[in-house]
Amino acid sequence: MKEVAKMAKKICVNCGKELGMLAGKVKINDGTICTNCLHSAGIGELENSGSYTESSIKSLIAARQEIIRSFSPTKTVGSYLAIDDTHRSFKIGQSLFDFGNLLSFELLEDGETITKGGLGRAVAGGLLFGGVGAIVGGITGGKKSKGVCNSMRLKVTLRNCFCSTVYIPFILTETKTKSFVYKAAQNSAQECLSALQIIADSYQS
Repeated sequence: MKEVAKMAKKICVNCGKELGMLAGKVKINDGTICTNCLHSAGIGELENSGSYTESSIKSLIAARQEIIRSFSPTKTVGSYLAIDDTHRSFKIGQSLFDFGNLLSFELLEDGETITKGGLGRAVAGGLLFGGVGAIVGGITGGKKSKGVCNSMRLKVTLRNCFCSTVYIPFILTETKTKSFVYKAAQNSAQECLSALQIIADSYQS
């Protein structure tokens, strides 16, 4: 009987669907919710999932229906970042945020902070111009070239949200810094940094 209970399928507290072993699911305080329901609500990662109950997760999903319904990107940076200036929201991966959720961000290369920005500051070491434009000196200024980069990602810190941090990955494997792949990743990072700083500035204005 115990083995049968262990093999019993989980039921999503939101949609009611049975969730097999391979189905994406997240355990909450008093049940399980499927990742399909979370993603449809613009929630890529649910932080501290154990603190949510069936009632509170349903409330969270219901409260996010308007931001989901209205989201229509006015600009994108490749597949990394989508921004809706009209409704003041932005999307990273499966997660959708309000402009007011953005607190700060920093570009990390092999674990080292290259540049940062956010509320109350301009992007360190660089100047923004032309909307989503280049950041002059923001990435390469003062940095020693090692010839190889193993990781480049943008850490975005959030507030009053279902998660406190989300990452935008540009490089995940060993890449030569003189290669086209590295230069393209650097350009995408520049655009994302600029776009996020413009969001931070617009929220403060």
